[in-house]
Amino acid sequence: MQMGAGGVREWARVADDALAHALAAPAWSTGAEDTREALLELARVEARAAALKARLLVHAEEIGAHQESGAESVAVWHARATRTTVAQGRAALREAVALEARPDVASALAGAEINPAQAKVIVDAVAEVPEEDRDRASTYLLEKAGTHHAKDLRVLGRRVWEVLDSVAADARESAALERQEARAAQRVRFSMVEHDDGTMEGWFRVPVLHGAMLRKMLISIGAPKARRAAEGAGSYDPTIKTPARWGQAFCDLIERIEDKDLPDRAGCGATVVVTMTIENLQGQLEQAGLLDTGEKISATAARRVAARAGIIPAVLDGTGMVLDWGRTRRFHTRAQRMAIATVHRTCVHPDCDVPASHCEIDHDPPWESGGGTDLTGKPRCPRHHRERHRDRGTDPPDD
Repeated sequence: MQMGAGGVREWARVADDALAHALAAPAWSTGAEDTREALLELARVEARAAALKARLLVHAEEIGAHQESGAESVAVWHARATRTTVAQGRAALREAVALEARPDVASALAGAEINPAQAKVIVDAVAEVPEEDRDRASTYLLEKAGTHHAKDLRVLGRRVWEVLDSVAADARESAALERQEARAAQRVRFSMVEHDDGTMEGWFRVPVLHGAMLRKMLISIGAPKARRAAEGAGSYDPTIKTPARWGQAFCDLIERIEDKDLPDRAGCGATVVVTMTIENLQGQLEQAGLLDTGEKISATAARRVAARAGIIPAVLDGTGMVLDWGRTRRFHTRAQRMAIATVHRTCVHPDCDVPASHCEIDHDPPWESGGGTDLTGKPRCPRHHRERHRDRGTDPPDD
């Protein structure tokens, strides 16, 4: 890559000074026409600046401009110097390298014929096309960029095979989508964190298919007709913003999932157990319910969810479930597991805090020593369960 001497740096300073002076001028002194033209000029400046920045990032990588700073890469150096995240720095370098590999797209960006968002979409779309067809795909998308914004271009990019090879378009598009879905499956993420205000906050990334399914579920649950059917006339509040409405629908969706539709973990399924007294369940006492995962919920919430799928009230004075099987069966029943979990909240190993819902039930005394399958069993996490049996010279059965 051929770069001019110190001219780029000098021009950047001139542009910076000019923008600083423009910012010092009162915006209200500019008329409507001048304001519109100024916005268009700034859009062109942004495009040219993005093209130049990409070119400089690639050049910095080629000459190892980061080495004197002690940073491990140009991306890391740039992130630190501009106070952005390392992830953003690496993404910027990747995009710059990809743009440099498409001189036609880089030239269009430098000429302010397209904007940075359009340039990224075109580069990404062309990368999905076999090398021998990339020039034609790039030319087509650059032509469409004159009348389509980045989101529309992304759609056209997915359907570029209809232009390049209409006969094989469907098969090629399907293959491209399969590659995209395979990459998406590797990037799925889900995380949650609990706050002190009684809420949990989460973040997720899922494939488009599952995102579309989730969106449709939430829309169907939160729709006016659905709310009125579930809660009666007048229950739909049009003043509630869409994000809050979707949040309410998401909570409703979670409560609708039935335990029988979920896989077992240590024989207990994904059932959430709420420990409460019979007086609490009947509304005679206002006492917090305790979940088997360690969190507490209000008495009202405990009673509300007690009858819904996936929630089982462990009523301390309740009867009607066989909880003591003696020696007639080897493995603890689901009811026994849940009952034991109400007594022992975590693995009984003194240094372990794995929740009982994630543990296996170990006979105490051991089965081989005459122990019964009853409520004397103790929850032990898989590691400590195996350690205990290893100390006794036996391995636990597959429970």
